[in-house]
Amino acid sequence: MRFQLTLAARYLGGRKLRTFLTTLAIVIGVTVIFGTGIYLPSFTDAFNKSLLSASGQTDVMITHKTGESFSASTLNKIKRIKGIAVIAGSLERVVNLPPNFYGKDSTVNALAVVGLDPKIAPELHDYRVTQGRFLEQGDGKAAVISERLADEVGVKLDDTLKLPTPEGVVKLTIVGLVPGRTLIGNEQVLVTLTQAQKLFDMSNRISVIEANLTTQDKAESEAIVKTIKAQLGDTYTLGGLSSGSEFASAMQMGQVMFNMFGVLTLAMGGFIIFNTFRTIVAERRHDIGMLRAIGANRAAILGLVLTEGLVQGVVGTAIGLGLGYLLGVGITAGAAQIVKQFMNTEITVVVEPSLVLVSIALGLASLSLPVYCRQ
Repeated sequence: MRFQLTLAARYLGGRKLRTFLTTLAIVIGVTVIFGTGIYLPSFTDAFNKSLLSASGQTDVMITHKTGESFSASTLNKIKRIKGIAVIAGSLERVVNLPPNFYGKDSTVNALAVVGLDPKIAPELHDYRVTQGRFLEQGDGKAAVISERLADEVGVKLDDTLKLPTPEGVVKLTIVGLVPGRTLIGNEQVLVTLTQAQKLFDMSNRISVIEANLTTQDKAESEAIVKTIKAQLGDTYTLGGLSSGSEFASAMQMGQVMFNMFGVLTLAMGGFIIFNTFRTIVAERRHDIGMLRAIGANRAAILGLVLTEGLVQGVVGTAIGLGLGYLLGVGITAGAAQIVKQFMNTEITVVVEPSLVLVSIALGLASLSLPVYCRQ
C-alpha cells in the first residue's frame, strides 16, 4: 500500500494541472450539495418553528365564505359540540392609512386591527408579551402592538397610537408590546373584541372563529369537523391554520432540486474524470508494461490507479466540505436580516449528519467508480 501511495503521489505531483482540474470537479460538486444542503434546512427549520409558535396550534378556523363578518351568536351553535376544548371569536379589519399618517418617514400603509377575547385568546395563540401586559377584560381604548410596529411608528409603552376609524381618529394607549408577526403581512393592533366592535360600529359581529380540539387523532378530528359543518351549513368555510404549508412544500422541493443540481454536477465531473483516466491509462501503457514485467499483477496495477483516484477524491471532498460549509453559512448569514425583517425569526445554521455522509459518499464515488469501471 505504501508503494502504491508513493507512486500515486509522484505521478499526481508530476501532472499538476491535470490533478488540479480533476480534483476541482469534485470540489465544485461537493460544495454545491453541502452548501445548499445547509441553507435550505436551516431556513425551513426556522420557518417551521416560528410558524408553529405564531399559529398557536389552532385546529379549526371558521370564516364566512364571503369574507364578511357574521353574528357572534354563530359561536353558540358550535361551542357545546363534544370534542371542542377551546373556542373563541374575533373581529379583524384592515385599516388603510392616509398618506404620511405616521409621518413622512413611516413605511406603514395599513394595519390589521384584531378584536379578541382577552381571557380565551391566549389559550389559542402564543402572545409573548415582552413589555407591559396583555389585554384584560374591561380594557377600553387599550392596545397591544408589536415591537416592530412601535419602532416604525416611533412609539413606546404607555404612549398613544393614533388609528383612523369610521368615527374619526381614535387614540389607543399602548399597554403591551409583543414580537412582530412571523408571516409577511400588515402588523396587528390587538384590542378587546368589545372595543373593536365599537371602533368599527359592528356591534355583536365577529369575522373569525377559532377552536382547539380535545383530540389529535385524525379520524376523531375529522368527525368533529363534520359535526361543525353540519351545524353551520354551507355558508361558512372551515379549515385549519396551516399557513405556510405550501411555502414549506416549495422549500422541500427547492432542496431536492438543489441536491439534484449537485448530483448532476458530480456526474458531469465523473464523465470528465472517466475520460481523463482513460487518457492516463493509454499514456501509461509503457509504464504499466514495465510494472507487469517486474512482477506486478493486474490487481496491483488496478490498486495503483484507484489509489490515485482515492487521493484526489479525499482531497477534493475535504475541500468541498469546507467550502460548502462556508457557502451555507454565508448564504444563511446573508438571508438572516431579511428573515428577521419580514418573518421576525432567527435563522441558525443546521448541519444534518446525513448531509455530511451523502456528500462524502458522492464525492468519493464520483471519482472511484469511473476509474474502477474503466479498469
